Formats: sequence, structure tokens, C-alpha cells
Amino acid sequence: MALKQAGLWEDPTPPEESSSADGGAGEPSSATSAAAAADADKPPPGVDWKGSKARKRKAVKKKDGADPYSLLGLSNERWTATEAQIRAAYRRACLEHHPDKALINVTDEAEKERIQEHFKTIQDAYDILSDPAKRREFDSTDEFDDTLPMQCDSKDFFKVFSPAFRRNARWSSVEPVPDVGDENTPWEQVSKFYDFWYTFKSWREFPHPDEEDVECAESREHRRWIERNNSKLREKGKKEEGRRLRDFVDAAYKYDPRVLRKKEDDRLERERKKAEKEEARRKAQEEEEARKAAEEEARKAAEEEAKRATEEARKVREAAKAQLKQLRKRLRTIAEGTGGNRLISEDDVEKLTTKLEPEAMSALVDSLSACGGPGEELAAAHKGVLLEALRSIDVKEEEAVRAREAAKKEAELAAKLAAKEEHKRKMAAMREWTEEELRLLDKACTKFPMGTPKRWDAVAAFVRTRTLEEVLLMVKDRQGASATRMKAQEDWKGAQKKPAEVKSQADTRAQAFTDVEVKLAGEAAAKLIPTKAAAAPPPAVKTASEATSAAPSASGSEAATPAAPASPTAATAAASAAAPAPAAAKAGKKAAAADSGAWSEAQELALVAALKQCPKELGAERWDAVSQLVPGKTKAQCFKRFKELREAFRSKKQAGGGDGGADDGDD
Repeated sequence: MALKQAGLWEDPTPPEESSSADGGAGEPSSATSAAAAADADKPPPGVDWKGSKARKRKAVKKKDGADPYSLLGLSNERWTATEAQIRAAYRRACLEHHPDKALINVTDEAEKERIQEHFKTIQDAYDILSDPAKRREFDSTDEFDDTLPMQCDSKDFFKVFSPAFRRNARWSSVEPVPDVGDENTPWEQVSKFYDFWYTFKSWREFPHPDEEDVECAESREHRRWIERNNSKLREKGKKEEGRRLRDFVDAAYKYDPRVLRKKEDDRLERERKKAEKEEARRKAQEEEEARKAAEEEARKAAEEEAKRATEEARKVREAAKAQLKQLRKRLRTIAEGTGGNRLISEDDVEKLTTKLEPEAMSALVDSLSACGGPGEELAAAHKGVLLEALRSIDVKEEEAVRAREAAKKEAELAAKLAAKEEHKRKMAAMREWTEEELRLLDKACTKFPMGTPKRWDAVAAFVRTRTLEEVLLMVKDRQGASATRMKAQEDWKGAQKKPAEVKSQADTRAQAFTDVEVKLAGEAAAKLIPTKAAAAPPPAVKTASEATSAAPSASGSEAATPAAPASPTAATAAASAAAPAPAAAKAGKKAAAADSGAWSEAQELALVAALKQCPKELGAERWDAVSQLVPGKTKAQCFKRFKELREAFRSKKQAGGGDGGADDGDD
């Protein structure tokens, strides 16, 4: 029905044949139910959902090759990770990669953008894993081995079928999943095992590429229609999964040695006589009693042995504990000294009693006991032994700290060296680039600027003789950039959200508003007015209301289409096609040439060619490139000459009666 609504399938059966095949009007039950189902899938009268604005639903995928589990540090847990583990991993990732922390001391704009994009990727990964529906869909499309054995020898059954059962147990909606067991598993468990797999309920999803996004529904009925349509598209995958598992379970039941043995036992049991059944039952009862008696005897023996071992262990612990207590007591008594003069502080005594091992404690007490002499000499000897023990503890702690720091530094150094060696290895393994390939690479980088979707794929396709990895390595080697940052430039949304940066120098008000006459007075007029062309007549002053009303009043395509940026070529063409300019315009052009220096005809032609070759998309670098192509002129002179020619062209149009202010564009 979904295919019929989408216009992809047409019922070949004529209406007369379909009505006759239904069995006539005497059996309305099946026909009524079919009509009701068809009406439920149809849109209301006057509504065509087939041509609605609903977009195709995008399946949950890895963004730029990033794995949500890897981004959160759950590569080993993956689908077994709990919600608490996901939340804890997300907190750790946020604390480590949050821009407020990672952007400290970072000045490179590209690095800032990479850090922000990486944090957004972590947030997207958490959005997927925290949503049960999205996570279930992602886990369903994750890498998984769907191969299933269908036959084997009975002796190799557990070796062949057990791994397949354990792999597919992850899709079960019912927990816990019974294990396949072994050769000695009771038949009751085997029977429950097969009952479970014959009624297996899977949560695995099978997204279809033709699904539509429910969020784009236009109404509640449209939403329900999309949900029914998506469910029908996924139903085929679910049915195929059910058939696949059913065939697999049938094959396992066919070759399971326990099942074969059970069937054989049942066949022999049916052939026995009544007396043989009684004898078998009696023997089984005796064996069962003997087994239970043996198990009971073994259990009692094991309990006695465990009890004896526990008692011995307890005695050993108590003895060691009492000995350690006596050693600590003796140590504290010696440290207190005589006459209220403590040999060491209480903190040092506590340090000795807690940091020393029992053997070291015993050796220290023995050393203290071995000391002899009069009272003061004995106290000095005891104090020296105690201080030596404290120094040994401090030395061990310092050595442990130094060892940890050295290991940390070695690990960091090894990581840096490994990264450098890996980059050198890749560069060495890559064959040498030719001049033609480098020229194509530079041309592709200019042709596909930053912000272009899948920029580096397009650059690699333009070069043609190099892979994407080789292109990124070469650009990184030549520009000193990060391959990860350059790959992130493919996100055109990130490029759009990049804050605007004004790199050009600030102009005066008289220079900024080129199509409006600025009336200056006082000190400002004395400084700025002499810089203008004295002989040129002032352009017609336009107010804001006149400039606003001029655009819609223009006729033809000139009013509807914004004018392209004025260039010297356009100025020359307009001047040749128009009537001779007044003498005031010529005087203004001469004054403009005097401001920007003397320009020869060859230099003006070079300027025109440079403006065509260097588009506005280059930004602040445009005029650097233009100045390199115009011999004998600097960047400021080229820019000034361009503005002077544009002003001269506008003055000619205004003097000739043209409405140049409405159509001129700013480059």
C-alpha cells in the first residue's frame, strides 16, 4: 500500500477481476477489513501527502567518520555500556574538551574552530547515546557479523554453533538470555533454550533509505501516516531477520547432539517393555540416591576443610596483628623518651607506624633494642635510629615521586616522538609530488575555499592522481596546519557561523560614503576638503529617502538586478558609449590621477586584468595579489586608483543625467 501511495507500484489486476476474486458481495468480512485498512492509509479528501514537504529521514550515522562510543571513551563497552557509564563518560569528555578550558592560550582561529567543532561532535554523540531510540538504531547499524552456520558434525556442534548463539544474543529484548550450555547440560535447560530462541524477540532495527522524517509532518494525521509508512518499510528487514534466525535455530536443533541423544532415548524408551521400564526406574533411583549421598558426603568434607582453613587463617592474622600491635607499642614507648623529652614528634611516630611494613617495623624495634649506654647516650642513639628510619621513608617516597614523574615525562616524550615518526613515515612512504601535481593542488585550494562542503574530497578529485590522505598530508606539510582541522572545514555550517572579521583599514567619513556628499565645516573642512578634486563639480546629494525611492522606481532589469562592482573596464566602456563628458569630469579625473600617482596605459591595462583575475572572494589578500600583477605600483596605489576611477565614472553618469547612485556596487 505504501508503494502504491508513493506511485512506485500499480496493481495489474482490473477492478472487475479483483472484485470477483473476493468471493462476491455475499462475504463482506474480508472486503470490509481490506477497505478499512486502505482507508486508514489514505490521506483526507483534498490532501495529497505524496507531494508534501516531508523530507527523507536521515539515519543515525557517524559524523565525519567519528564513532560516538569512541568520542566518549566507551570503545570497549559499546552496546553493553549502561546509562550511568554514558553520563560519566560524557562528563569526563566535557571537562576535558570544553571550549572554556581548551581555548585557554589558543590564538589560532582555525584551532579554536576545530576545538569548538570537536566539542559539538561530543554533544552529538551524547545526544545519540542518551536517546534510547537513536542508540538502538545506531547499535543496530553498527558493525556485526551476520554469518550463521547451517550444518556441522555433531561432535563439533558446540565449537561451531555456540559463538553464533552468543553473538546474536545481544539483540534479545528479554533478559537474561539462556546459554547454549555444553554436552552435559540437562534436557530441561536445553528445552528452555530452544523455546527461548524459537520465540526470540529482537530489538534490532532495520532503517530503510526511503523513510520520511516524522518531525516534518504537517498534521497529526500526516504524522501517523508517516509512522505507518516507515513501519511498513522496516517490516521487510524484520521479517528477513526473523526468517534468518528461525533457519539458524532449526539447523542447530537438527545437529545438536543433546537433541539427537534425546530423540534416540525417546525411541528406545518407547520400545522397552513395562518390566524394563520398572528396572530402569529402580536403577535410576538407586543411582540418584548414591549420587546424592556422595554429594552430601563431599559437601560435608568440603565444609569441614573450609572451616579448618578459615580458623587457621584467622589465627595467623590475629597473631600477626598482635605482634604488630606490640611492635608499635614498643616503638611509641621508646619514642616518648624519658623525663618528658620526646625523641620525635607524634606525627613522625604515626608516620613510622603506618608507612613501615611489619618486617621493617620488627627490624627497627630490634635495632632500637640493641642500642646501649647511659641515659643521654641511649636517647641519642634511639633518636638517631628513628631519624634514620624517617629519612629512609622520605627517600623512598621521593624516589617513588621521581619515578612517577620520570615515567610520565617518558610517556609524553614517547607519544610526541611517535607522532613525529608517524608523520615522517607517511611522508616518506608517499611518492614525490611533481610540479604539475603541486600546481593542481594550489589551484584546487583556491577553487574550493574554506567552507566548501566536503572540500578536501573535491580537492583530491581535482588533483586526481593523489588520495585524500596524501592531499591532507601535503597541505599539512606545506602550510603547517592540522589535518584534523582541515577535515573539519568541510562543515559549511561551521564556516557560516564563523564571526565576521574586518581586516581593512578604517576610512574617513568622506571616503566611506562615496555616493553621498558629506557637508563638512570648521576644522574638518580645512583638513579634508582640499584633498578632493577642486575642479570637479560636486555630485548630486542624495538623502536617505531619495536613495531608497530610487531603487524601486528604476525601470527594466536594471532596477531588479543589483549592479556589479564597478571596474576600470566598465568605466572605459561606459565612457566610450556615452556622450562626451563635461570639462569638469575631465578635471576630476586628472586630479584623481595626481592623487594616485602617474599611471601609464600599460599599468591601467594590467590593473584591469588583475581585477578580473583576483575576485572579491580572496578578501584582504585580494589587493596584495593585484599589486603583484601591476608593475611599479603598490597595494595602496592600486586600491586608490580603483576608487578614483570609480568616482570618476559616477561623476560622468551624474553629469550625463544617469542614476549611478542606485546601481553602483561597492567592491
